[in-house]
Amino acid sequence: MTFSDRMKDMLSQGGGASRDFMERAGDTARDLGKKGLAASKDLAAKANAKVQELGSKGVLRIEIKKLEGKAERLLGALGADVYRLLVEEGAASVDANVPVIKAGLSDVTLIREQIESREAQIKALSGRS
Repeated sequence: MTFSDRMKDMLSQGGGASRDFMERAGDTARDLGKKGLAASKDLAAKANAKVQELGSKGVLRIEIKKLEGKAERLLGALGADVYRLLVEEGAASVDANVPVIKAGLSDVTLIREQIESREAQIKALSGRS
């Protein structure tokens, strides 16, 4: 075999090896692309779930703040009713059975329960993380 024949043979073998290498590299790149896409989808789903959780918690916290404000107003009105009964109307004492006081206490209790319910919902959302 001449030198020229040997070089042709070597080049043809090298071309086959390069072709095999390129096919393997292509397969590897395709596999990596599929894995990357799957990881991206998983990450996007997790991020979406976290955003929804934070949004839900935010809404609940805003509702709690509103309820706390309402409770403060109700307590202020309750105090004003007690003052009116004792000072302006001259009642000797006031207890929880006085109709206006009973209604005020009932309203405050209802607000407290609503606040506690929303706090439990926030805790439940935090427990799922």
